[in-house]
Amino acid sequence: MNLVNIKKDEYGDQFNDHILEQWKTCAEMANCNSERRINSNNIYIAINAAIIALTSFSLDYKSIVMSIVGIIVSILWQSTIKSYKELNRVKYRIINEIEKMLPISPYEYEWKLINEEGKYKRFTYLETFLPWIFIFLYSLCILAQLKYFICSLKG
Repeated sequence: MNLVNIKKDEYGDQFNDHILEQWKTCAEMANCNSERRINSNNIYIAINAAIIALTSFSLDYKSIVMSIVGIIVSILWQSTIKSYKELNRVKYRIINEIEKMLPISPYEYEWKLINEEGKYKRFTYLETFLPWIFIFLYSLCILAQLKYFICSLKG
């Protein structure tokens, strides 16, 4: 499968104009995907914050159940992050391929400059760390509750 279906000489005079328009559409779709990714992260942060709050009010088996639910939500969050990362990777690969048919390649050049400086930390690395923080907090909660139950049985 190729990116270009019809050669320029077969397509006609508007080939370059249509390539540019399709590049704009792809870039816009990639930006929309990034916005959806941010919104998704915000939803998962809110859900996890609510679960943490509910867990802290309950000092019985319910907090263990809520913590397990929180761990499951965080695992789903990790999966969502990976899915968006892969989708973005493919979208920008297509954008870069289209840019090869245009006079300039701003996205490809931007990444070249970022990689040359070596200071850029990809958002995905930071983003994937958040669910692990919540998983750690939920695990601590489970351990604390188990310790509390064991001590209450002994005493």
